[in-house]
Amino acid sequence: MKLSFLFIISVITISSICAYPNNKQLHTINLVKRVNVATNYTNAIEKAKYLRQEAINKYSNYQDLNSTSNAINSISSIINSKKGTLPNLASLSNGTISDNILSKSEGGQCTLNIKNINQDLSYYAKITIGNQNFNIILDTGSSNLWVPNKNCTSASCQNHNRFDSNKSPTFKSEGNQWSILYGIGSASGVTGIDDIKIGKFTANSQIFGLADAVSDDNIPFQPDGILGMGFDNLNTMDNGAPTLISTLIKQKKMNPLFSFHFQHYYDYDDQGTLTLGGVDESKFDGKITYNPVISEIGFWLIVLDAALVNKTPTLSAIRPAIIDTGTTLLIIPSNDAEELHKQIPDSEFDSQDNVYIIPCDTTAVVSLIFGGVEYKIPPRDLTFAPISGTQCVSAIIPGDLLYPLPIWLVGQTFLKNVYSVFDMGNKQVGFAQNKKYAHGK
Repeated sequence: MKLSFLFIISVITISSICAYPNNKQLHTINLVKRVNVATNYTNAIEKAKYLRQEAINKYSNYQDLNSTSNAINSISSIINSKKGTLPNLASLSNGTISDNILSKSEGGQCTLNIKNINQDLSYYAKITIGNQNFNIILDTGSSNLWVPNKNCTSASCQNHNRFDSNKSPTFKSEGNQWSILYGIGSASGVTGIDDIKIGKFTANSQIFGLADAVSDDNIPFQPDGILGMGFDNLNTMDNGAPTLISTLIKQKKMNPLFSFHFQHYYDYDDQGTLTLGGVDESKFDGKITYNPVISEIGFWLIVLDAALVNKTPTLSAIRPAIIDTGTTLLIIPSNDAEELHKQIPDSEFDSQDNVYIIPCDTTAVVSLIFGGVEYKIPPRDLTFAPISGTQCVSAIIPGDLLYPLPIWLVGQTFLKNVYSVFDMGNKQVGFAQNKKYAHGK
């Protein structure tokens, strides 16, 4: 997506188990987590500010999508139609309502295991392009796929895997220019076409980016590039080229959905999963509740019904929410952050750094309401990092993205406590109560 390569990555290999429904072979990929062992931060506040700036820079790529589309009008209309309304708290579901029909195709599905290395930041997978392997960040908040090019002369390219077209018998040069801002860095280059393998699924003749220039912030870190998992029209290459996931679906290699269970770094007995083409029923309780994507802007953008702190509502109306697996924090409009933190006892606003400080031993429970279902963020996940023995930076941080829309950017602070499903066929996002962390425990 977008993320600057702020964290050194350690790779582990894990055996995976795939079933074989409908006589279709299931395929496995190994994922690992980015580990926060970098020394770029002077303290926890700077770390939080860095991650916020990543998101702000990333989404600045898409400001023009608002001005050239009906996104603002359509989303604002939805918000205004429910202004002043809140769901009936007494009627909130625990996630056991019936799920919508999942998209199906002639393709298969595959569940892969992921091993938690350290803090809950972001995830990446290995992919193969023309018989060459790359470490790729998985990001539902973008749609570009790029890796460094052999001809790249940037310092960042010298210690990373680079694509050599001469080593691939299936490579075709396309040569269209592209560029993208990610985190505090950037990348640019030309497009190519090749067969790309993720797990044992292969997308034939996939368009991807060859980066001839990558900013220096990537020099000390291991990830090579980014795999965007948003919709095609968000792709800045070739004015909306099919994403890797989209190509796999169109070629009937996999069912048109994918899903995540993100493990917590402190639960060593847990196993995170990414399922391509289906869901991992061993990872959630009850049924999946789906929320329709509310705009054609290209993001996984859905309606947030309400936000609660210890059952007390903090919003006067619904909000648009982007579900972004590549973002670590829960980044919300400044006014909403203020109202929410008012309900967290002993929280303080740091006006200089624009972050909130909360007790490290807070007992507050924040809940987000999607589709009439309450999903809890437990107290331990409200604290991002300590600044002293008793005070921590809040994992809910002010940030005004895609202004004037009051966008909530929903990252790992929330997502690691639910099971999430991205249904491309029906254009909807589903959540279920995460079995490991059910009901915010």
